[in-house]
Amino acid sequence: MRKAKALSPTFKRKKKRAPLYYVGKIAAYAVLVFFALIILVPFLIAIITSLTPELNLLENGFRWFTGVIDIGYYHTILATDEYGNIFRAFGNTLLYIVPPVLLGTFCSAMAAYALARIKFRGRTVIFFVMLATMVIPGIIITFPSFLLFKQVYKVDEWFPMMPIIIPGIFGGVGTMFFLRQYFLTLPKELEEAAEMDGMSRFGMFIKIILPLSLPAIITQLLLGFNGAYNDYLVPLIYTAGKTEYYTVQLFVYGLSTSRNSSYPLLMAGGLLALIPTLILYICGQKFFVEGIVMTGIKS
Repeated sequence: MRKAKALSPTFKRKKKRAPLYYVGKIAAYAVLVFFALIILVPFLIAIITSLTPELNLLENGFRWFTGVIDIGYYHTILATDEYGNIFRAFGNTLLYIVPPVLLGTFCSAMAAYALARIKFRGRTVIFFVMLATMVIPGIIITFPSFLLFKQVYKVDEWFPMMPIIIPGIFGGVGTMFFLRQYFLTLPKELEEAAEMDGMSRFGMFIKIILPLSLPAIITQLLLGFNGAYNDYLVPLIYTAGKTEYYTVQLFVYGLSTSRNSSYPLLMAGGLLALIPTLILYICGQKFFVEGIVMTGIKS
């Protein structure tokens, strides 16, 4: 009689894990919860403060449970123009961000594709020279750029954001670098097959590389949007105090004046300004994580 067949692996008894394994798991989760609280607690404080009457806050200080909810500060910001128009500030911000982020990422992707896939003399030198510019702090060239544009472009008379928009349309070195790293992970066989079919380089870039690189591109779009959205100094310099051109960050700063330093109002403005970036991150979280992970696979 033949011996009975061995049980399949799915029916094998699971190995008993050592107690040290569970101790490590508990410690890891404890550390993660601790850092999550460090991140979440300030947001909770901001939300509670924005809903607390200012008089209550001044008399009793901050309390986790006040028993009183006041949405008047949100109404002041959204429904009145006492401190400016927040919707116009959002519009100015999008006008200032969207063209440079979209067109700049596309131009950076083209440069990254050329440096990753096209072999030409001096490619490595050009790549490292461009990388070297990343060590120059942006604040160093901010004021010289403003003085240059003030002479060439009538900042005080025309739309003051245009000198910020135009340079950003041509892309950035950081975006180019990360996209190049991602392009290096893509199989070359796809391009070789397309080349045999007579497809041009630009056609390969548009129809093959870009669709396959969607996670990396969305990641760079999110990072570019977040960086430009939170920029405060550059719009402050170019708008020169003209409130009709204020971005969201300048609008929030304008809520704190010499005649008013209401903490609930400031928290309400800050939380409203947080909404667009929060929505974008939630929608693109999957692509964001995948793009960051895949970027570092091949150098």
